[in-house]
Amino acid sequence: MYKIVTKLITSLLLLFSSVSMAKQVVLVGLAHFPPFIEARGSHLSGLAVDMIDLMNAQQDKYLFKGVKVIPATRIQLFKLGRYDMSMFDSLHWGWQDLPVDASNVYLQGGEVYIAEMKEGRDQSYFSDFKNKTMVGVEGYHYAFADYNADADYLKQTFNMQLTRSNLGSILMILSGNRGDIAVVSKAFLAQYFANHPQHRERILVSDKMDQEYNHTIILRRGIKPDIGEINQLLKELAETGQLAQLFQNIQLPNKL
Repeated sequence: MYKIVTKLITSLLLLFSSVSMAKQVVLVGLAHFPPFIEARGSHLSGLAVDMIDLMNAQQDKYLFKGVKVIPATRIQLFKLGRYDMSMFDSLHWGWQDLPVDASNVYLQGGEVYIAEMKEGRDQSYFSDFKNKTMVGVEGYHYAFADYNADADYLKQTFNMQLTRSNLGSILMILSGNRGDIAVVSKAFLAQYFANHPQHRERILVSDKMDQEYNHTIILRRGIKPDIGEINQLLKELAETGQLAQLFQNIQLPNKL
């Protein structure tokens, strides 16, 4: 009897110990934004998922867990409390009036304009958007539109055709009759040209950028971890070279 009671007490102590040592779960909203975030069906992958793995391995207090969100509704879901953190993001992209903090910048990039290559068409084509059909991703924020992602506004003001992804935007331009100018990320475009070199001569890429990315982590204010802890974690990953190794495959050429 004594042995049974002892084993029971030991089991309970181990149970309570494991509960007390359990990591605090932090839900991270991930919206499709390749190559940074791949959110297809129920599957999540891309640099954000790899970065979450690094963040989880670097410390033992929090368990960062990715959850899929939709670009067009991600802000509403945040307001509803469905997640508390967003990665590869910017305060310009719908967060301005919300109680959030932004981490230090950990990666830079940007977006360029593309159009179908035609005889006589040059960089001057991108100087004026009047009487042109713009193409972009639903829910994304663009500098030329003052970061207003409202679908009705974009359609009425810029005759904008909205797609589900950067790939969809490129294919719209290649179709020759479904849009005039698209905005795509430099990282995705470089990846696309690497996989489809035969299309490089069919696409005119702007020298000017629509916007430059200063990727940060967006975090709900007043929770744990706070932004100071996130910045410290990013600093540690940078100092150990883990972030540089993670991002080495998307280093972009000066000119696409």
